[in-house]
Amino acid sequence: MTILLLTSDFFPNIGGMATHAFELARAHVNNGHTVHLVHPVYGAGEDRVEEMDGFTVHRMFLANQTPRIKHLLYVRAVRAAILALHARTPIDVIHWHDLTPNCWTTWALRNRFPIVWTNHTSNYLEYCETALGRAKIRAYLHHPDAIISPSRELHEKSALTGLPAERLTYIPNGVDAAKFRPGISFGVIDKDFGIDIAKPVVVCPRRLEPKNGVEYFVRAIPIVRAALPDVQFLVVGGGFPEERARFEDMLKEWKQRDGVFFTGNVPNTSMPLFYALSQVAVLPSLMEATSISGLESMASGLPLVGTNVGGIPEIIVDGESGLLVEPREPAQLAREIVRLLQDDAFRARLGAGARRRVEEVFAWPEIARRTADVYAGAVRRFAARKG
Repeated sequence: MTILLLTSDFFPNIGGMATHAFELARAHVNNGHTVHLVHPVYGAGEDRVEEMDGFTVHRMFLANQTPRIKHLLYVRAVRAAILALHARTPIDVIHWHDLTPNCWTTWALRNRFPIVWTNHTSNYLEYCETALGRAKIRAYLHHPDAIISPSRELHEKSALTGLPAERLTYIPNGVDAAKFRPGISFGVIDKDFGIDIAKPVVVCPRRLEPKNGVEYFVRAIPIVRAALPDVQFLVVGGGFPEERARFEDMLKEWKQRDGVFFTGNVPNTSMPLFYALSQVAVLPSLMEATSISGLESMASGLPLVGTNVGGIPEIIVDGESGLLVEPREPAQLAREIVRLLQDDAFRARLGAGARRRVEEVFAWPEIARRTADVYAGAVRRFAARKG
């Protein structure tokens, strides 16, 4: 097939959606498909086309006009660009990855192409809780021929909104099991941040946003150190500067600031180094689909302590590939971190189980194959719709 991926979030941006789009595009190419990725953004820049790992990236820069008309101009420009590309290289399916404004872009193209959407949207679950929110979802999403949810919770919520069940499919996020693997050297990353490799390191690969629950990881730090004073803590991710300032103030007040490292944004290519430096990974989320950073840490052979929310229980088999705790419970987080750090054999067993689960369920070639099956169903529904 010739596949067009449409996303307003892509490299060099750092985040789950950008990583998902890149890895899916690359896996589709490795599975024999042709992929074009269209990346429109508001802002100044020069449109360009570039090759990346076997697929073609079309970067579009759109003037940030007044709010009343900017989405209209966005839709018009992106629609025209896709039709121009289609005239040169016929496209079989469009797969888009944000919610707005590309829900309107794909609506404008619904009579020309089969349309597939993957639900990465963090506020989607909030929409599902009210009648007005569910009505918005139906308005945004009545036109896709298929909808992919990366967690069972999102899949079930979509069904409850009134979206047609035959269009809904659950496919988890994937991970590059060759890039993220045990045994990688962490190089000089310890020296870059002043980390003492003689002491244990616990990594929290999370952006500083309220939904990611980093506050509760920070609140667990003094509890862990009451049992294990030498533990170091590594928060890898950017996000809201005011959140970082608040966490640093909390740690200073508790006299726990030393040995806690906030990296800010780092490229995904550097993430294997941070996992290689660590003994335990923590995912303290309050809301989550299938966490890509959680899968990366598991592929790296780290036992993962994660909250029992969203798609996290789908990647962690409690006691086999990691440990589940309740959200907003720093004492539970701390207890399981201490348990893993104090028991080397238990930590090694869960780390091996995490790697095994990734290889069996979450490797990208299999995720891409299942996604292509969804495309085939969307093509059939589009043909029936047109007929």
